[in-house]
Amino acid sequence: MKKSSKANNAWLMFTMLLFLSIITVLFIAGFRFLKVVMNDYEESIRQVAINKTNIFLNDLQEVTDGVAKKVLSQKDEGNGSLKELLSFDHRITGIYILNNNGRIIHQAPEGYTNNYMFPKESWKKLPHAGTQILGVHSDNNAQAVITVVTPLKNEWLAVDYTISDFQQKLSYEFLSSTFQVAIFDNHNYPIVWPFDRNLLDQFTGREKVFSANHLQYNIKTQQLDRLPWRLYFFQKDNNFDTFRVITIMFLLFALYWCLYQLLVELWRMNSARIYFENIDFTIFNHVNEGVIVSNNAGRVLFANRAAHEIFDSGPKRGSLKGTKLEELLGHIGDDQRQNKYGTMTLKTADRLWQVVHSPITRKSKVLGALTVIRTNSKEEENRGHALSQLINASPQGVVYVDKNHRVVQANLVANFLLGSLSPGMSIDAVDPELAGFIYQNIGSRSIKRVKLSSLNVTAEVSFIYDNDGVYAGTVVMLNGSAEFSDQAYLLDTPAE
Repeated sequence: MKKSSKANNAWLMFTMLLFLSIITVLFIAGFRFLKVVMNDYEESIRQVAINKTNIFLNDLQEVTDGVAKKVLSQKDEGNGSLKELLSFDHRITGIYILNNNGRIIHQAPEGYTNNYMFPKESWKKLPHAGTQILGVHSDNNAQAVITVVTPLKNEWLAVDYTISDFQQKLSYEFLSSTFQVAIFDNHNYPIVWPFDRNLLDQFTGREKVFSANHLQYNIKTQQLDRLPWRLYFFQKDNNFDTFRVITIMFLLFALYWCLYQLLVELWRMNSARIYFENIDFTIFNHVNEGVIVSNNAGRVLFANRAAHEIFDSGPKRGSLKGTKLEELLGHIGDDQRQNKYGTMTLKTADRLWQVVHSPITRKSKVLGALTVIRTNSKEEENRGHALSQLINASPQGVVYVDKNHRVVQANLVANFLLGSLSPGMSIDAVDPELAGFIYQNIGSRSIKRVKLSSLNVTAEVSFIYDNDGVYAGTVVMLNGSAEFSDQAYLLDTPAE
């Protein structure tokens, strides 16, 4: 049943790993597709702004060409004036006839008093071929106008157009705060600026990110092909890339965790094992309790001699290293990740054991567990009580002396023969002759008999050793005379 449970856990982890892998791949593909859609949408919006700007400039060129034809027809017919052409288009604010040196010959309305519309240096730099759109400047009425020039046989025609209509239309087209457009001419004049004028001084045109109206915008730049005009596109930051990175990192972390758990379930891989392998646990061979050290995968890394003796007749013979802890302790070692630690009782074929199962931690990380197995304290207590009853019921005098040569227990007969004996009394104070005999014969493996002449008592002395052969105490059996035995019996028998 436990093997089936482990197999189910492994299959569950494998299913989760496969599911998370599919979800991660789908999220990555979905994010890429969504990013492409967003880029296409943003590009379409940018293209709308570029197209509207090009349409505006083409329209100015066409209107200028129409005005030029009208001027040439008036000259051929010999009638009309430039003032009549001001109504040719509602955007026209001024019409000028220039000679090849850039000097104004005719103008409507009257405005330039120095007879030159352009500085001589600027006029010389013009290519003087075809219709050309020049930069934006302020006219005599302090309004922003754009100038278009075109050749008229041996002369030149210059027409000023107001840009207010273009500014309003473009501003209404991108009225949302999500997407904004700014246009600057070749002299860095703001033809269209979507934000407050006081923010214009903070904009240099080299920024990648710009803050306005408590919003942050990402900036992309586009230059027109026909004019050295620059368009700046302000896209409100939607934190899409950050959200994408966080989501994918979270999925990858979950994927890694499931993969790690799957490896632990299948191969019991754990870095804690390397840590334990560098520690020498042989010192635990010198303690009487069974000691088992296991990693957090539930595998035994070390078991001392006492532990091997405890489980020598159990399901696992020979070395316990590498054994699953649950095979030895049952539910105690099962699924340690649920922190089933504490004191428990283990039942084997012949006795009950008290088990203390505690975690081993390092830097707040559980590396494994330390399991200590010892005889059940209640069982030892009951055994000691039974031995005390047996000693007290013995017709012989019985004295138990510990390894420090102090009296631990003595029955009534021994108290009658040797005098009043209290626990903790030194055997030297009880009888120096008996004490000397005990000192001389420590290490003997047989029962020694001695005649205590001062008390006329015969004593049989047995030396007790632990499992490691270390002296643990002495049992003294006293045989007094028949008179002493009868008197002791009478003292121990209740009166009728």
